[in-house]
Amino acid sequence: MTRLASPLVRRFTTLLLTLLLAVVLALASVRVQRQGTEQVAYGNVCGPRADGLCLRPALKGGFPVAYLVDRPGVSVEGQLSLWGDELLPLALLVDIVFYVLLLQLMRLGWRRHRTSRVNRAS
Repeated sequence: MTRLASPLVRRFTTLLLTLLLAVVLALASVRVQRQGTEQVAYGNVCGPRADGLCLRPALKGGFPVAYLVDRPGVSVEGQLSLWGDELLPLALLVDIVFYVLLLQLMRLGWRRHRTSRVNRAS
């Protein structure tokens, strides 16, 4: 029984650590910031009669998909924050899945590299 449990526990632990690292990488990717095509209102005193909305491209953060959008008037303008800006949960999920797949590909590459080194040494 312990022989079967050990590989299962190891596999579960590896998967859990991969998922945790993917979440950390996705959350850290908010530092990748760019101006999006979406226009947001930064004020309401623009235009020839000073009664129109002041529109600017929205600041977005996250990689490969932006999951956090700056909401002026709610948070500090030009700074992204998980608590004051708009979180796009589906985009965050896409980022997490991206990092899980990337980490799994890196792990697979490492295993193949290690196996080929052992075979060459024999």
